[in-house]
Amino acid sequence: MKKKIIIIAIVVILVVLFLYFRYIYGWYEFKFYKETPENYVNNTIINKEKYSSDSANIVLQIQGFVKNNQESFYSKEYDESTQIIVDTILYSPDYKKIATFIIAKNPTNKQLMPDKNYKWYYDGFLYIGNKDRDSFKINSTGEGRRNYKEIKELSDVLEKLFFEKYSSTKDNNGNEKLYNLNDVRYWEKSIDWENLEYNRKMKRDFEEDKFKNPENVYEPK
Repeated sequence: MKKKIIIIAIVVILVVLFLYFRYIYGWYEFKFYKETPENYVNNTIINKEKYSSDSANIVLQIQGFVKNNQESFYSKEYDESTQIIVDTILYSPDYKKIATFIIAKNPTNKQLMPDKNYKWYYDGFLYIGNKDRDSFKINSTGEGRRNYKEIKELSDVLEKLFFEKYSSTKDNNGNEKLYNLNDVRYWEKSIDWENLEYNRKMKRDFEEDKFKNPENVYEPK
């Protein structure tokens, strides 16, 4: 009798766990997402030739960050062997702003504990900025994902993060992001753009102070 009760209890527990992960957990996670309403989805497109040209220009700018260990690339693991891939470029309706998913491809021998089954690992970052004809001024938002073994997996993760989950997240100061990147409202009202302007101003002030008082201003380590 006791053995039968134990078996029944185990079955009940397994059923409860199955129902939780099958229905409740998935719903609980999903309910915090705020998918972009259909009438706000950004359908801005650009021709393939222009997209290709923009990708090349972005890569050049990112390679400059890698060379100087700036923006997302402070770590010394990023160097001349780092390959830069533009995964996606998003455009504002007026084409004056862009957001782009940048993937850095590095050999696994740079890792502290490399997986010998893989030759490369991949890091992905979100950059946003301004576009003036063929020139760009982009900066990192600090958002991204690291240490993926497959580029396709990382690309899918970035898309899910920025197109489905982003509006439900907050920045480091606790400010709500409000909009996903595929939302036309993102380009005007997202906290990302306020942070971008603030960070650029701080950098300008730093450079100005360094020029006027080089003995009192030091580069961050």
